Amino acid sequence: MSERRRRGHCISAADGEGVKRCTEVASGNLFDFPIKAKAVSGRDSKQFPDKKRDSLRIHLSIPTLTEAVSEFISVYQRKGNLKVYQRKGKKKKRVLPQQQTFELPDEIVWEIMIRLPVESLARFKTVSKAWLAIISDPSFVRAHLQCSKQKQHRNPSHFLINPKFLLEISNADAFSTNIQFYQWCLQENMMRSTATLLYGRHFPTSEFGRVSDMAHCDGLMLLPTDTKVYVFNPATKDTIALPESQRNMMWHHRCLPVGLGLDTSTGKYKVARSFYRSRCSDPVEIVAMGMEVFTINGKHGSWRETLVDPPYPILSSQAATHYKGCLFYSIDKNNLQRPPHGLVRFSLADETFGVTPLITNIYPEVDHDDFFISEFDGELCCTYLCSHLQRVLVFTTRGVDHPKWSLRYLINVQSHFYPLVPLGSGRILLRGGNCLLGYNLEASEIEVGERFDMDEIRYLAPSQDTLGRAWENVLWFDLISYTESLVPVTPKLLNHIDTSEACSRQTS
Repeated sequence: MSERRRRGHCISAADGEGVKRCTEVASGNLFDFPIKAKAVSGRDSKQFPDKKRDSLRIHLSIPTLTEAVSEFISVYQRKGNLKVYQRKGKKKKRVLPQQQTFELPDEIVWEIMIRLPVESLARFKTVSKAWLAIISDPSFVRAHLQCSKQKQHRNPSHFLINPKFLLEISNADAFSTNIQFYQWCLQENMMRSTATLLYGRHFPTSEFGRVSDMAHCDGLMLLPTDTKVYVFNPATKDTIALPESQRNMMWHHRCLPVGLGLDTSTGKYKVARSFYRSRCSDPVEIVAMGMEVFTINGKHGSWRETLVDPPYPILSSQAATHYKGCLFYSIDKNNLQRPPHGLVRFSLADETFGVTPLITNIYPEVDHDDFFISEFDGELCCTYLCSHLQRVLVFTTRGVDHPKWSLRYLINVQSHFYPLVPLGSGRILLRGGNCLLGYNLEASEIEVGERFDMDEIRYLAPSQDTLGRAWENVLWFDLISYTESLVPVTPKLLNHIDTSEACSRQTS
């Protein structure tokens, strides 16, 4: 064990220098860390302007932080690894109570920081080089993501909303290029819900016309358009426009089918997009399609074609469902004599294709417009609207090659609704169009007062009052069960991050 690790590393350490002490003052869920840092000059003072001050106060409002710090302190005190100092307050007009100052080992610093929100960690990058190195480390990014997933699984109430609105209500081919992400937390009284602006990006007018449904993977958001594909990390305010490709040979009035997922073999995130190989637009012909892949933060920074093509044509204008390192696409059954009743499966690890069968014993048979594929509660989910039974059937499976579908829910609604997240206590959240329902599984009915439209949510930006924004020409809303992360989407710079720019973004 290194000398630095053995003697302990305070939360407030700046490159191992300065006073290695951290005073914890807990009042409810608010923590006030007075952090002493050594004043610096020259290049370091420009890179880390906050170190010019003798102390830095960081305010955190994290409900789990109280329990985390208390637990770690008690454990390390029993082991004898935590040094406790008694310090008397300076004499002033009134006597200050004595404070305990803790010297925390690196392990505790790590465990505390992976539990903090991305917004706080973004500020902490400017504290010191040591903190910048920790927060930027890929292993820390993975640990923070895993902790965020666990919190979302325990309490799946956090969502991201992206409104899609037209420039003119009469023109369905001209969407607004103002992309906004609102963070929304499901409350007990949904009628009084409020969403706050997390991140917005205004692209040049006419950069794209049509847009498709968004996809989400580990805090990254994928936006397909009729010209380009964009990937966002709303929590870190990070955005990348993927480069253009010349492989698509046929103009289409919709967006190309595309998906986003994690290649578990390399830990890289990939975007897979299908394209048309021929210019033929004859409605009676079967159009050949290929697949191209873009690796985020990869070596080449360009689209590359897969060695094999999809076994069946893929339905256009869809965002693939990501599950267990695979992307699942609906098949375009037009002009196919005997199309399979299943999904085209694309493995992100070896970039090969397969077909995942769907339920075959549903009567009457359903079209692709009557089922919805999603990831629900850690399983691959297929939701059918069965008009014959006037019910919604929800099937789930954990397998992808030879799935064993089992009926999980039989929902007593007669419209196109599908499950979003389980709410606990025998309840789930359903969505149909822009309508959300709180559904009681035991009573097989919609709960009283838990039905509302998404346009009834109050959408607030930092400069707006409590009344929120009134949307105009909204066509639909993307609603994503959201897990925030530090996963980067833009290539890392050779030098350190420009912290002065980061500070200006925080204060703007």
